[in-house]
Amino acid sequence: MIEESLLTPRVLALVGQTGPTSRVTVSRKAVHRAMDVYLGHHDREFAVGDPVPGFTVVALDPDLDRLEIPDLMPDSLLISDEWSFERPLRMGDELTLESRIADISERLGGRFGYSLYARMEVVMRDHEGNVVCRSGRTMMYYDAANARDGGEE
Repeated sequence: MIEESLLTPRVLALVGQTGPTSRVTVSRKAVHRAMDVYLGHHDREFAVGDPVPGFTVVALDPDLDRLEIPDLMPDSLLISDEWSFERPLRMGDELTLESRIADISERLGGRFGYSLYARMEVVMRDHEGNVVCRSGRTMMYYDAANARDGGEE
């Protein structure tokens, strides 16, 4: 059981920090991987310059050198994964990705007991520096040993 807040000045100082940039290419492999996951198949081909499904960002994101919060809690759960596009992703796009920790907060009580919420954001830019996509992911960190079997969220 957590007796005091884990949001120490050291942890709160992580908010706003950015990670190293990564470079990725919207490749045939990435598009096929994303289509297999979301559609169950990849029976369509795209030429260089063609718009590709927006959900392809999930196949690019794992290549990112992402900032993470310290291991303060043993368990985690994805709460939300959001994308917003300034323009379509295109086959062959060479993108620069940069992540930052946008927010860290805590919650007392509820089904999971004490928990921390961390929002990570990724900005994807094209070779001219224009924003192509913004991706946001909120993770909840908790200790399953302290979770209740029932109760309100």
